[in-house]
Amino acid sequence: MKDFLKKIFPYVMFAAALALILAAFLLGERVPEQLSLAMFTLGGVLMGFGAVGIALSRIRMSPEQQKEYERGERDERNVAIREKAAMSSWYWTLYMLWAAFMVIQIFVGGLWGVAISVVIVLHCTFYMINIHRWNKKM
Repeated sequence: MKDFLKKIFPYVMFAAALALILAAFLLGERVPEQLSLAMFTLGGVLMGFGAVGIALSRIRMSPEQQKEYERGERDERNVAIREKAAMSSWYWTLYMLWAAFMVIQIFVGGLWGVAISVVIVLHCTFYMINIHRWNKKM
């Protein structure tokens, strides 16, 4: 039963995404704008996860290819490359968060400014926690 759910779940997510987006289109002006945006957002997220799940379920690898893939995942060079990429992406997302923070503070302010400040602090906190965690592992 568990394998069946793993196979069907991406299709269910994709169908739910289509239903949400279609409902948001059809309801149009009859629902509040925030609800419409939430439906489009949730539909987009579900569509992304569903499409990726469907694509990954279609990939077939031979046992030799699976062994090579697993060996590549543990290769020290690949691990180092992924760590450098993660560090670089952390810096870029931090810059994007700061840009969003400044734009919101200048043009909107209020609750959105507080919310983006919390996100930036959490972003930095997660970074520090992960550095500590990985330093203990090495």
